[in-house]
Amino acid sequence: MRRFWPKSLFGQLMLLVALALFVAQAINLVMLVRAGERLRFAEASGPVVARIVTAAERIEAGLPVRAQRTRRRGIMNLDSESAVRAESHPRVAHFEHRLASNFEAVDFSPRAIEVGRADISAMRLPRRFERRMEGRRPPDILRVSVQLENGQWLNSWMRLRPAGIGALVSIVAQTVILYGALLFVLYLFARRISRPLRSLTGAVREFSEGNAETAVPVEGPRDVAGLIEAFNAMQVRIAAMLGEKDHMLGAIGHDLRTPLAALRIHAENVEDATERARMVETIEDMTETLDDILSLARLGRPNAQSEPLDLTALVDSAIEDFRDVGAPVSFEESGKAVVDGRANLLKRAIRNLIDNGIRYGEVVTVRVREADGMALVEIDDAGPGIDDAALETVFEPFARLEGSRNRAKGGSGLGLALARAIVREHGGELTLANLPEKGLRAILSLPLRA
Repeated sequence: MRRFWPKSLFGQLMLLVALALFVAQAINLVMLVRAGERLRFAEASGPVVARIVTAAERIEAGLPVRAQRTRRRGIMNLDSESAVRAESHPRVAHFEHRLASNFEAVDFSPRAIEVGRADISAMRLPRRFERRMEGRRPPDILRVSVQLENGQWLNSWMRLRPAGIGALVSIVAQTVILYGALLFVLYLFARRISRPLRSLTGAVREFSEGNAETAVPVEGPRDVAGLIEAFNAMQVRIAAMLGEKDHMLGAIGHDLRTPLAALRIHAENVEDATERARMVETIEDMTETLDDILSLARLGRPNAQSEPLDLTALVDSAIEDFRDVGAPVSFEESGKAVVDGRANLLKRAIRNLIDNGIRYGEVVTVRVREADGMALVEIDDAGPGIDDAALETVFEPFARLEGSRNRAKGGSGLGLALARAIVREHGGELTLANLPEKGLRAILSLPLRA
């Protein structure tokens, strides 16, 4: 059922109104049909009730009652038995109840009422009547037998005109007109709502500090306009907070780098070579951690425009840096893959992944390929891998794992978090997967340039 349920506000609104209108018109149709049936029976039973009541009053007054006749056939006679049973007509209970109600309305209470349906096809009808009924639905012919207090039966006939389809045609016509008018009005109303909502949705998706000053036009109903105004105000506040954050990060970077540089100078003057090397390494680790924290915090800021990049050449350049220091990294030759991005950030993400592979897997193999409109960079290492449950946990800032990937191996715990943040800023994704036999694969995917 959910598969057929519209996803948009406009579709759901139209469907709900259509269903409500359908239910209302269905109820209206049932009520009209029942009212038509009551009217049809009242038209046919009125003369019969009048004849029977008049005849009963004459009998009670001791006056003779002769059979009433027309040119077609006898329409009422007095007999000692019920014509419905004598002529074997199938009885119709709901007509009997309705006729009893009509008699009660005129304060007449017979001992018994029987109504049977006559088979019009077995009856001899005048030719004029047959010609008039050609091409039409035949009427319902009912045999009516009413038992009086003295035990005698007044037998009469009742003809119900054919049930017409006027009510159905009327309801269908009303429904079509109502559907057309309501759907047209709803279309105009939904478009008035959906247009500002689409603008707001686009602004939310594309929000960045660079376009924070571009306010979404305030339009639509009061509730929607209020929502847009609140978003515009929130956008300005967030932009101001991001600006303050950048100033704070700049101050922190400056205030921390200065004492770290001073410590490095003092460390170089330490006479003990072992102690000097340990101090310098610690200061370098602190500087690297500070750089990673500042880089991760500043991602998403509009510092530079993206440009077309040959991802294969970029990966090869990043690997060359490791080859220069003798790191065990191999690159499987592949074709050119062009993406849009910022070279310095993407190269840093690739370097972080290769560095992780070397640190924990010792030997790294890198390849670039294309699949489903995406450029994929696959970085395999020969390490023991990690638990499947931790494949997402390692992307959290400062996350560390026990076992093969522990604190003793080094690292600030920000490399993977920074790499994923860079890739996602470029519209891609970074995932990890254990290889079937041994090792871990990092898969960096970026959309190919159109």
